[in-house]
Formats: sequence, C-alpha cells, structure tokens
Amino acid sequence: MKTPVLSKAFLLCAMTALLAAPGCGDEDVTTGDEQDATSNIGDTFAQTLLSGGCSIKVMKTGKTMKTKGADGACPTTVTGLLDAIKADSKMKSHVFVVSEQGDVEPGAETPYRFVVSVDTGDGKPEKLFISTLGSGEGVSDTFIEVMSFNASKGVYAFYDLEDGEWTQVGDGSQIKTDATSGSAPFRCAGCHTTGQPLMKELHDSWANWNSTWFSMPDPKSSDALYNRLFSAKERADDLELHVIAGTKAATKARVDKAVKEGNLAPMMKQLMCDVGEPSLIAAHSKNSTRVGSVSTFSSMVPTSILLNGLLKTPKTGTGDQKGLDNVVNMNLPSLSSVRVDSASYVKALDTIEQKIAGQKGDAMFPMSSPEKSFADVQVVQELVARNLLDKSIIADVLMTDFTVSTFSTTRCELADTLPKTWTTVDELRTNWSNALAASTLRGASGLKARLDNVTDFDAHATTVDTYLKACNDRGAADKDTYALDLLKIMSQRRVEFLERYEQVVESDWLLPSDNLDSKAHTLRLNGTSCTIENQTERFVGEEG
Repeated sequence: MKTPVLSKAFLLCAMTALLAAPGCGDEDVTTGDEQDATSNIGDTFAQTLLSGGCSIKVMKTGKTMKTKGADGACPTTVTGLLDAIKADSKMKSHVFVVSEQGDVEPGAETPYRFVVSVDTGDGKPEKLFISTLGSGEGVSDTFIEVMSFNASKGVYAFYDLEDGEWTQVGDGSQIKTDATSGSAPFRCAGCHTTGQPLMKELHDSWANWNSTWFSMPDPKSSDALYNRLFSAKERADDLELHVIAGTKAATKARVDKAVKEGNLAPMMKQLMCDVGEPSLIAAHSKNSTRVGSVSTFSSMVPTSILLNGLLKTPKTGTGDQKGLDNVVNMNLPSLSSVRVDSASYVKALDTIEQKIAGQKGDAMFPMSSPEKSFADVQVVQELVARNLLDKSIIADVLMTDFTVSTFSTTRCELADTLPKTWTTVDELRTNWSNALAASTLRGASGLKARLDNVTDFDAHATTVDTYLKACNDRGAADKDTYALDLLKIMSQRRVEFLERYEQVVESDWLLPSDNLDSKAHTLRLNGTSCTIENQTERFVGEEG
C-alpha cells in the first residue's frame, strides 16, 4: 500500500521532517528510574490508552519511561488503538476525514487523512487527537501521530511511533513565549508554532473535510482499516469545536507563562503579526465544476478577505464564525451586504489563468484565502478576559493598515515598540504611547494618536463602514473589475501564506496558482474607495 503525500489540513507532527530537529535529535536515551512515570508524563494519552506499563521514549529528557501498571495492551497500531477505545465503555471516538482531491474521481490513488478525537470519559474530546493517513488503496496501520493534553501543565504533548515504539517528541512547555524567536524546539513545533491543534480549514466551510458543505464520496476501498474509519466519519463541523476548545485551553497556559515571565509583548505580537497556527477560509457553496471551466453559484465573499475578523465576528453559512468572542463588535452595517457577482468571479478566474494542481480551475470551495490565525485571535481574546487588553486598543491597532486583514508588515514592525509587560490596560496605553512617540516606524504617529484618543472607537467604525460601503458599491456598479481586484488580493495573500507557512502545504491541490506574478506585501484595497493601490501609498490613518 502506498502512503500518499497529503497536505496536512489537520497536522499533528511534521511527517516529512524525519531527520532530527533541535529538541528532538539524536540524544542518547537512558532508562528512567521511575517504575510509575504516568504522573511524570502526565498527559491524557499516557494516562489512558498507554496506562498499562507501556514504555515511552521522552525526547525532552532523553529517557525511556514506563507508565503505571503491568501487562497492559500498549497498542502500537491504529487498529489496536481503535480496539482499545471500543473496549472501554467510558471512551468514545469521533472520526473525521479530509482529502483535497476527495471530490475528483476518488479512487485508489486519492489521498486521505483521518483524525480521531477521543473522549476518554470526561466529555472533552479535545484532549486527545489521533491521526493517520493513507489512500483509497488503504490506510497505514503503523503511521500514527498523537496530540495529547496535559491538564496539569496546560499544554499538548506530541507523540509518534518510531520503530514500533511510542516517542513523546515534545510538548508545548518547550515553546518560547515569543514563538517565532529561534528554531522550533522540537520537530512538530515546526508546524504547530504555538504547540496547539492545527486544522488549517478550521472554520465553516471546512474546505476539503467531510462536513455540512461536502459529503465525501466513497472511493470503494478494499482495505478493512480504511472502511472502518470511513464508515464512522462525522462532520468536520464538530471537529472545529474540538480544535477551538483545545486551542482555548492551551492558550491559557501560554498567557500564564507570559505573565509569570513578565513578558506580555509576545502575546500582543500575535495581534499584530502572523505567529500562530495558520487558517484558511472560503465560500460555503462548493464549485459544481472546479477543474476546467469553473462553475460556481456562490456570491459570498468571506469578510476576512476585507477585514480582520476581530473587528466584527464574520457571519458564515451556519451562523457566527465559531470561537470568536466578538470582543470588539464594531457596528458595521455594510458588512452584511458584502458580495461578489459569481459570473464576474468565474470570468476573473479565466483572466488570471487560475490553476489548481497545474490544471485550469479553482479550490474545492471558491474564494479560498488565508485569514488571521485562530491561535493568534485566541491569545487576544484571553488577554481581554484577563483585563490586560480592551476593545479600544484592539481597534486602535487594527486600524493601522486596516484593509490588510492579515500579513501586514506595518503592523508587525510596530510590535517592536510594545512595552515588555503591564498590569492594566491604562498602563499599556500610556507606556506604549510613550514608546511610539520616539519611533520613526511607519504608522507609529497614527497609532499613537489613536491610543491617546480614548473616545475614537465610533469614529473607527464609521471609517471601516465607509470602506465596506465603497466595496459594496463597486461590487454593484463595476462587477468585473471588482471581482478581479478581489482575486488579486487573494492571490497575494496566498503568496504571503506560503512565505510564512510553507511547511504546512504539501499538496498543490490546496491553494490555487495564477499568472499574476503576485509579490508579498505589494497591494492593498484603499481604505476609502476600496480600489487597488500599492502598499507604498499612505494608508488611511497612517499619521493620525
């Protein structure tokens, strides 16, 4: 059976990085003295499915430890794990499947990834994720990746199988407060930047996952393990909730660590820069034909293409985008009217000669584009919950280059002016304003003016709504050019996504390509007219 290349839409450990990485290299392994290392290891996987005297090689310590008990099953295959879950009346598994080619004549060569979230008896399936991959020809019984939550530490531990033995590759406690500083501390952190679950297509429409928007066709596999998993598949709508819950739980520990270190600046950096696990979004009506001449009836523009989702929680086909607490909640009446003419969108695809996997066409769902990382968003929401940040400062920050919803170099560079730490919102505002006064960075004077004016929130909302209304007016009066301009922005965002997150893209079926020769950080939509302009142009509010 072949193990196909599959873009890790839900990635546990970087399969391709089989060589040693810092933190999980070729260190000598010694035997631990503890007879019961279960509490030492402390995560859900070790305490449940591996609790019967199983050996675990812990790369962080360089020791091989043994869990509590004796004569346990210690399963080292996907089948063994599924059998162990089934045999325990307290446990329940939830199976999800993704394939970027799952709608294109699925068969033996079609790649699939299965993710199993496991409720071990406490009603929290977000504490244990098991992943395996294969093709329509069959699923590998011995390629297994595991993410397991350690409640006492508030972090996930990452496991894989090496020569039939379980190895804990690393855990989230090894990730620095500033997750982008230095190399990844262990292999899996190369993709799991902040040590949290990674489901790129996290939000509705769940793109290539079996979900409300896409019923995965059966490739008619003759492989028993494939069919066992495929027949148990559930909607990715529910996996989204598990990933969100896991991200929220792990974020608390990240912020705890930053508070303890007196180093909150890296947390605010996640508002201003693209740090955490990546996210993609798309429209919610699957292309009826996506290879060759595209056929789509969708007029939806995912609003995160136009605007950072923190300013106003985006509406989706199934309601508000999950996981976002709407902590800013701007009054933006024009946001509900954002549309693109579907015929103009298809025409624009021809104009830019868009391709998917080298063939003329589109992603499975139209308008596919990066959005702000949910892991980054959750850090912001956690700071608000702790009264270390408020909606006024969030809005002041995001009004810097506000039509660039993600991958803004201007906002990210301004993160260097942040105070190291603070205990109140007022302290943050005052100390940051003082630092900005001495800065020559682009946008520093405008951000300082906004921070100093604590009554400008409604004015920000008016500015943003004026921009959105201009976009809607263009979409009505100049349909073809507007659709083409949106595709230029999406094309650039895809380039920026690859520049930042190339390590999670393993399939050319994930992101479309085109003939635009897009360069990162070159274009934006004007904050007043919603027309294309170069990012060298002064943005609205640049100097206050």
